[in-house]
Amino acid sequence: MLFLWFFHACRRGAPRFLMVSDHINYLTFEDPGAVNTVRRALKLAQAGDLHGAAEIAGVEVTHAAVVSEGLRRGMRFSIGAEMDNDPRSRPDAQNIVDAMRPDGLIRSVHFLTIDHPEKGADFQWPFDNPEFVALFDHVGTAKTWELYMARLLEDIEKLPGHIVGHFYVPAIFGHWPERKKLEEYEDQLLDACATRGMAVEINTRFLYRDHSEEEKKKYLDANLRLMRKAKKKGVGIAIGSDAHSPKDQAGAFETALKMLDDVDINEIVFPVNGRLARVALRATREHIERHAAPRQTVTPGSSITGFGRAELGLPEPTEEKAIASKRTQRDTSAKKRTTGPERTTKAPAKSGTAAKPAAKKAVVPVSKPAPKPVAPPKKTAGKKPVVAKTAAKKVAPAKAPVAKTVMKKKPAVKKPVAKKPAVKKVAASKGSAKKASMPVKKHSVVKHSAKKGAAKKATVKKTVAKKPGKKRR
Repeated sequence: MLFLWFFHACRRGAPRFLMVSDHINYLTFEDPGAVNTVRRALKLAQAGDLHGAAEIAGVEVTHAAVVSEGLRRGMRFSIGAEMDNDPRSRPDAQNIVDAMRPDGLIRSVHFLTIDHPEKGADFQWPFDNPEFVALFDHVGTAKTWELYMARLLEDIEKLPGHIVGHFYVPAIFGHWPERKKLEEYEDQLLDACATRGMAVEINTRFLYRDHSEEEKKKYLDANLRLMRKAKKKGVGIAIGSDAHSPKDQAGAFETALKMLDDVDINEIVFPVNGRLARVALRATREHIERHAAPRQTVTPGSSITGFGRAELGLPEPTEEKAIASKRTQRDTSAKKRTTGPERTTKAPAKSGTAAKPAAKKAVVPVSKPAPKPVAPPKKTAGKKPVVAKTAAKKVAPAKAPVAKTVMKKKPAVKKPVAKKPAVKKVAASKGSAKKASMPVKKHSVVKHSAKKGAAKKATVKKTVAKKPGKKRR
């Protein structure tokens, strides 16, 4: 159903900026999920995904196509909530509202605490309900407005909100206070709104419902006066039809637009993402010239089109150019300082008087590190043979011990593997003791044994024959 509100607006092509807000007493825990679903569907419709938008929103593709076309033409939609003091609301209604993340909150008052003639004290009186209109005679018009203003100003000061809804609602049945007292209440309302940064609503429901022409004229005069005062105090104005069905959307907006023209107001407020954006009604020459300056980064609550430089307190374009040129000069000077050689040449030029000594001092630290590695080879160039000899002497003894250690380690590894001490003993008994102590190489032992006779060969064969026997065992 929420998606269909936007569908009907797109089908008529108005209003171009529409926020749909429900009363707090009707909110349930399912509403936050429904609101997020509709927002997703609107995003898909704006992107052109008609089937996705229709499936998520639970509507037909033709409905999604109408909404998509309206969004592409520039229509914008928001979802809010009307916060009042309805005793029928859930005690945790504020948690539901926080979960909804509404684009805007409408602050209003629908109940007054009175002494009922039959039900006693602390009776919550719905003064705008036609069923309880007879209580105006018991309470009185002046007391009704007094109670209404006290509760409204308290809620504006203490409770969150963006727009004050239907300020003249106590006069819905023709109960108007004195003109002087009413203007006093209007000033109090606008002062509170200016302090809190809130806007006031011009409610058009009174104009398209069944009311006499005399009552409508009083209502129009009061709203025109409120608009003029709001313009002087810088309070934003919102237009609301207070429609309880899609057929009443934008009801009597033509009259409201004419009223805005009469008081020379060309901007209205529209809640977007929890802030009040300003929307231009007509792109007049004055409005274009006022916003012709380049758009600047603005704070939340500023206009969609952007305020002018004077309104934001920004310098004029000529001053900005001078500031930009100074910044560029600072940047270039900072870059030159970071470079090495340019820093040494330009630093003394600024002083002027001590240019020469400064240049000498700057050149010395730069040239010192370069000659240091060059100086040693020049001094030791004549002593090259000496350096070569020392190098040769040092290298020779270093290689000799390495070779000896290698030669010593080889027999130690081969002794347990070869196990030929018996062959060496036989050779030592028949030959000299020196040959027995010298056998380092295997080939030399084999040659000597072959020359001395068959006995050595026999012993060698025996030892060879024993080895395979051991392997068989």
